[in-house]
Amino acid sequence: RRRRLYLAWARRWLMSRSLADAAATALDSNPLGDEESRKVEKPVANSARCIELARSLFGIEPLTGSVRDLDSYDDRNFYCKATSSRPELKAAADCHACGDPPGSFHFVVKVHNGVESLSPGFIECQNLAMELVRAAGVWCPRALPSLEGRQIAFAEQPLADGSVRRHAVRCLPYRPACLLGSALPGAALLRELGGVTARVSCALSAFDHPEAHRTFIWDLAQTAAIRPLLPLLAPERRALIADTLRDFESTVLPLSDRLPRQVIHGDVNDQNVLVGPAGGGGEGGGG
Repeated sequence: RRRRLYLAWARRWLMSRSLADAAATALDSNPLGDEESRKVEKPVANSARCIELARSLFGIEPLTGSVRDLDSYDDRNFYCKATSSRPELKAAADCHACGDPPGSFHFVVKVHNGVESLSPGFIECQNLAMELVRAAGVWCPRALPSLEGRQIAFAEQPLADGSVRRHAVRCLPYRPACLLGSALPGAALLRELGGVTARVSCALSAFDHPEAHRTFIWDLAQTAAIRPLLPLLAPERRALIADTLRDFESTVLPLSDRLPRQVIHGDVNDQNVLVGPAGGGGEGGGG
């Protein structure tokens, strides 16, 4: 009996351009600085602010005591159980209905970091990619429309240094499940994960967007950009990673023009995959 796998939301949709071009772009720019900026520009928000944004931007009413802060790399994510009179937020395919109390639903309110808030085109790129993945039968969230009918809303929000910025805000359906990292690993589950990952790649095989072409240190095509981090590693690990970088530059880059390139989900890890109950196919099934 197989377990069902679903993609949790992740921002790392990557576009592998010509590897040589991507590597050169990364070295000529400052992807490490961009990455640091994302952390510095992580918005400051609390549960009370989440409730305000949920009400004013998306017309949902969080239930008392249901809001909690979720772990996030450089954004602010809040879970809430909420009610709403808006039918466009309650599609059955979202699988986020909550039976207690009746008529309530699970949501995530996501306040984006300052860097990506200045480039809403990249967030749009994510939204379009998620729609293609859902259409292929793999469950992942969708960007729910705001009261103005937009998938990306905006709100003023402070940063840690006290400065106020205009941040992008999205509302997403939250599907109750456990993370892959909390599931008992096994060959069948890992095969299922490989199958779901392949289906995602197939769903995105013809997808492109101008904002998918960017300098981003998590893009494997820009692997060489992590060289400045080598001194931070223990000597034995430093040697291993340095050898890997040399192999990349001497073996992979010369073949770059012959390698396939497309948008992928570049961060299918144990914290970005949801595991459903064993058995049954159904919507979002992994195979």
